[in-house]
Amino acid sequence: MKCYSCGGEVSLTDEKCPYCGRSLKETAGHREDKKQYEQRSEKAKGKLAKAISGHIPIVISAAVMILLIIGICVAAYIKDNAYHFRSDAARRESVKKYDEYTVKINEYLNAGDYTGFAAFKEYHNIAEYEEPYDDLNLLWDVVQDYTRLVSNVEDAMMYGPEARRYSPETDIFNCRSAIDNFYHDFEYHRSEIEKDKYSEYMLDMKKKADLILKIYLGIGEDKLDDFLAGSINEKEAYLEEVILHD
Repeated sequence: MKCYSCGGEVSLTDEKCPYCGRSLKETAGHREDKKQYEQRSEKAKGKLAKAISGHIPIVISAAVMILLIIGICVAAYIKDNAYHFRSDAARRESVKKYDEYTVKINEYLNAGDYTGFAAFKEYHNIAEYEEPYDDLNLLWDVVQDYTRLVSNVEDAMMYGPEARRYSPETDIFNCRSAIDNFYHDFEYHRSEIEKDKYSEYMLDMKKKADLILKIYLGIGEDKLDDFLAGSINEKEAYLEEVILHD
């Protein structure tokens, strides 16, 4: 607005004209409005500050509680997935140490220690289904069947009627099942096995499995094929006689 006396530009809140010094009565209303606004603003700030200061302990407690809940959730997640974390770390480590682990694997295989190879492979979580260990894929399938056969036959013969964990009937079933799985899978993959780079070891496992059945189960050379060709009931009846001495 302009000063009525000198025509100079004045603010709506000026009390006097900065040019001629005349008192500006016409801005009195604007000045009063500004004063009241400032007073209300200060009161509002005071109330807000008081409210915040009064609730600080509550806010801090809530924040601490939220952090505790998040911490508990994170700890629970880590605990539940600890095995997977360790497993993934071991798998990555096995890839980095491929040359070193391959030497060790070949030592087990050349020694005919297939259960030792299985334990080494499992401990280091070597992934036979992906590079650089994918050439172990078929070998690992046969090794798993072979180690189950060895474990179940030895346990059944060692504990007999005094089964360690299961009933004698369950031991017989597991033993027969492990034998069937090994020989069935071996014959099913025989053409692949004979072409595989590790064929000599898989064929050796077959010879060892035959020997185990002959020594532990007393199956003669001329009776092995008949035993393997028999029905489930016939096999379990034979195993029951040998293992339980019935």
